[in-house]
Amino acid sequence: MRAMQHVIVGNGIVALSTAFRLAQRLKGSDTVTVIGPCDRPGAATMAAAAMLNSFAEISAYSLKSKEDRYHFALSRRAAQQWPDFEKELVDAARGVGSACDAISRGEQDRGTYIINNTAADEWDDKNFDAMVKALEDFKEPFTFVHPGEIPNYLPAQHERAARAIYIPDEGWLNPRIVIETLDTILSGHDRVTVIDGEARRFRKSGDAISGVELADGTVVEGDAFLLATGASASALLDASDLGIAMQPVFYGLGVSIEIRSEGHPHTKCVRTTNRGGACGIYSVPLFLGKNGPKDHLVIGASNRVINKPVLYGRLSAVEHLMRSAMQEINGHFYAADLVRVNVGWRPTSQDTYPLLGKTSVGNLCIATGTKRDGFHLSPVLSDIMATLMTGGSAEKEFDMFAPERKVIRDIPRQDAVEMIVNSLMSEQYQHGYNPSNVLMNAQVRETYRKDIEALHDRIGAKDWGIHPELVNMYREGHAK
Repeated sequence: MRAMQHVIVGNGIVALSTAFRLAQRLKGSDTVTVIGPCDRPGAATMAAAAMLNSFAEISAYSLKSKEDRYHFALSRRAAQQWPDFEKELVDAARGVGSACDAISRGEQDRGTYIINNTAADEWDDKNFDAMVKALEDFKEPFTFVHPGEIPNYLPAQHERAARAIYIPDEGWLNPRIVIETLDTILSGHDRVTVIDGEARRFRKSGDAISGVELADGTVVEGDAFLLATGASASALLDASDLGIAMQPVFYGLGVSIEIRSEGHPHTKCVRTTNRGGACGIYSVPLFLGKNGPKDHLVIGASNRVINKPVLYGRLSAVEHLMRSAMQEINGHFYAADLVRVNVGWRPTSQDTYPLLGKTSVGNLCIATGTKRDGFHLSPVLSDIMATLMTGGSAEKEFDMFAPERKVIRDIPRQDAVEMIVNSLMSEQYQHGYNPSNVLMNAQVRETYRKDIEALHDRIGAKDWGIHPELVNMYREGHAK
């Protein structure tokens, strides 16, 4: 049998974990080639806190459609697979001569506190209630805790939590260590080639992809291809002119910061519910090796969906993260050292669901649109994508997220209007909004409502609604 050449375009977590799965399954003289710039500009993984959260991501409008319920099922499956996947990575790294002995503190890097505080508005309360209901419905272990008992939780008095829960099985990892471990494994494999380069376009011969042309003119040939470049996937497809009708993938510009908080480190993740415009505020311990310092944290995260790549975050985003961390989590963070500002592009599809699977070009698969779930989902997605690339099939439900599907319209218009208005009001409260009286608040809400209703009318959204994160993309004409 002729050797198969598997080519993966991209070197983020989904691309590398799929390459790892393929390397485990190579037969005969089969090979894997991974293409991507080693500095990874805009990589969502490198700006992530890598929280392995399923239930902590629940909001008041979650789980209302079959697509969202299936996405949640994939998330729960990934959470269950991460401990074994982590062990596989450590064992594989040792197998190529690495001194890697751990990529986390194991069970110590589990446990997430969700706080319901007064920093925003009642939308937080509804999201918190929805999270508790989901935990109860799915019989997931959790406990109510007194906020004052959360280790190193010392917020400003006027923004302290009234309620809190602890989810023991939702943890986190250091994404940089995971990426470094995968780089080590793949670089040390005798049938894996890692190319430090940028893909310019796919080349097509007949009905199939024949190769990938790089920015320096080099062409990498292959038999089976995976496009997993995150937010830049749409641009690469457009440049390749393959006739693939995939909805646009936008750049979800996310900013997080790494700090060193000597004397006030955290041993558990502390976070709010998801909030208007982003994922609220969180503080996550950063594992820097078994013998490394234990006082580094990641604080995040902002979110701004745009239609083009931007390498830098806004100063206002960094300021908001620093202020929120001090006010909502620990006042002693005022004396913390600012170690790094992380900027990444979360690949956000027009319907906010991932784009995964085979395409109408027979030997090309796509994996993008994972937004901020790519890291968390990688054990599951890598297994499925490797199976598809080697001629296998996925479960039937996976077709819901096929790359060339129609845009999923699973939010009724009135629900969408309500979600958007609530998100906008939440954003205002997070940034110091203080109405003089209840009538002013009602007037602001009504102004927002009229504007969002008019936007739906203008784009012809009569029986479906815009996702809150995509409002500006529809307003500016980038989403249709």
